[in-house]
Amino acid sequence: MSTIPTGSYVIMNATTHTYLNVLGYQAVPGDVVNSIGNYFGNDIWNVASTESCGMTIQSFGTGAFLSFDPSNKADTAFGSVVTSNSIYPWVLQQDTKVPYAWCIVDKNNGNALVVKDNSVANGAQVLETTDNIADQAQAWFFIAKEPI
Repeated sequence: MSTIPTGSYVIMNATTHTYLNVLGYQAVPGDVVNSIGNYFGNDIWNVASTESCGMTIQSFGTGAFLSFDPSNKADTAFGSVVTSNSIYPWVLQQDTKVPYAWCIVDKNNGNALVVKDNSVANGAQVLETTDNIADQAQAWFFIAKEPI
């Protein structure tokens, strides 16, 4: 179980040094990408433990929850990382290769979040992968952030 306390964070990929973001404050199902950092609310995420589903990760800027939709094939044949109006279960697993970093793991299928092709481009797609959880590309830093 995670030791990340409930709070607001910018979530930075350890490989790309880009930030988890809801593209252009899109409404549900908003596209989840990485950004170079815009200092706006769509770069900030509220993280909280829940009684029944591990962790929930909610966009501060849109109020929608980070989720995975297997029926949305826009990103991959397996589905898309998008936002949802419903709480979605995540588990944070401490990364074994990057100190102070966490893997964001889908509690439903065990897949971890990554940035497509480890791209540092603004708007790079965030995907789920079945690759080894210990891969540095799946490591994310949770940087405490006071909401703006």
